[in-house]
Amino acid sequence: MDLGRRVLEQQEPLYAEEEEMYEDEVARLESLPTAFEEGEWSREDLEWIIEWKVGPAFVKPVLGYFHNNDDAVIQEHIERAVHKSSVRDKVEALTSLTGIGVPVASAILLFINPDRFTVIDERAWNVLQETGYLAQELSDDPTVDEYLLYLGACWTLANEYDVSLRTLDRALWVLDINEDRNSSD
Repeated sequence: MDLGRRVLEQQEPLYAEEEEMYEDEVARLESLPTAFEEGEWSREDLEWIIEWKVGPAFVKPVLGYFHNNDDAVIQEHIERAVHKSSVRDKVEALTSLTGIGVPVASAILLFINPDRFTVIDERAWNVLQETGYLAQELSDDPTVDEYLLYLGACWTLANEYDVSLRTLDRALWVLDINEDRNSSD
């Protein structure tokens, strides 16, 4: 599979067709970064991000665990994720909340700052591995170190092809779906 700016940019309409929450995603990418920066986000915003990341099959159990967090604890950890300078510290602040693993933490970071963060995802990881940007397979329970490796590869690709991280992320997700469909034909 060849990647290039044109290939990456051509995936956006396909992503919009495949992702049921696309319109909400676009709207929240416009509003949530400011809400997080100004401390005006809500628990419902976090629940939406969790649902967007884990999908309908897993949202109930993940939210069940997440609801065990006290509002003040959630507020403290989100503030740390927004204001810490280290990516590791940001991810660890989020994953210390009950019910939040690295994939969901990466999704929250995306909505905190879509220009700097992207979402770790098995489908996107597969494309990066297939194209030689990542050498190892993604573990079943992704670690902070795996996210840092993934994020670095995404930053490299986004810079190399002069696309946004969100364009790259959407394209990688679609490219893996299409690869899966083509290999099952």
